[in-house]
Amino acid sequence: MGMGEPFANFDATWAAIHRLHDDAEFGARHLTVSTVGIVPGIRRLAHEDLPVNLAVSLHAAHDELRDELVPINRRYPLSELIEACHEYAEATHRRISFEWALIAGVNDRYEDADRLAAIATGLAAHVNLIPLNPTPGYEVIGSSRNRVHAFRDRLTGHGVVATIRDTRGTEIDAACGQLRAAHEVRIRRPGD
Repeated sequence: MGMGEPFANFDATWAAIHRLHDDAEFGARHLTVSTVGIVPGIRRLAHEDLPVNLAVSLHAAHDELRDELVPINRRYPLSELIEACHEYAEATHRRISFEWALIAGVNDRYEDADRLAAIATGLAAHVNLIPLNPTPGYEVIGSSRNRVHAFRDRLTGHGVVATIRDTRGTEIDAACGQLRAAHEVRIRRPGD
């Protein structure tokens, strides 16, 4: 995670996974590939020889918002992504994780939780809730602690297993998204 899109170069990713598994002796079930939703990569992963885990950075449960937050959604819309996730789950019998960075007023409403729950329950997926780190140049802010907990509670009320991920490194600008931000141009708020 955090090193770029693994399915943009599947062969190199899979070679690295085999080195971790074969040479460094990491168990395959302790390895997770995290993608923004490259459907051909998910489908290919479903039929590979090691039972690694799959995490999908979802962040929105309807196409209009996901097009803004995760632009690859325009190429692989949610219906295709969810179909590929079902294929992966059926082929591997592994539980999928959905990553969801909570952005105040953007994807942290009860209706967002309800839509996410419908997708997650259909796949028996686990949801990792990620409080968005403050990032220079990015106009949106993360959801409040109370909102994060309310979102989680809404999901669990639907029977979804959901975890709030701890954030570390924020105080030294070393948390997810912060290191790169010092070298980026100003990013506009989704929908603007």
